Amino acid sequence: MGELVVRGFKAAKFTALGALVASASLLSAPSASAADGDTSVWIRLWDTQTDVNATANFKSYGDQLSVCDNLADGYGAWAGLYKFVYNGNGTFIKSVSAGGKGNCRTNTKNVEEGTVVWIKVCITKDGQNLRCKWSDYGHA
Repeated sequence: MGELVVRGFKAAKFTALGALVASASLLSAPSASAADGDTSVWIRLWDTQTDVNATANFKSYGDQLSVCDNLADGYGAWAGLYKFVYNGNGTFIKSVSAGGKGNCRTNTKNVEEGTVVWIKVCITKDGQNLRCKWSDYGHA
């Protein structure tokens, strides 16, 4: 197998009020923050030798968990949303799967506001998860 590469990031919520607070904090207290939490999560999983490739993301607005299969290679993509993750285990919330180049699917099952969440994205073949990776965390 080739080298397994994972990229993930967290996006922060930023509002006009947050900008005002941030501006005021620059003039007074350096410990104030404009960000009030991570509101989305994104991860990409691919193998550089076999070119299997999947992306997944969660957006708190609409509680959208999406996964995309990015190559026509006979493999599919699966993403699960979890809470209370520790040492690679967590409490399952919901999942979604897709297959076929450019095919994306979304699950909008409600997630309790403020829940800390992680995505587990997997490359699948014949209904089996072959390779999986965890994202950074975000908030619903």
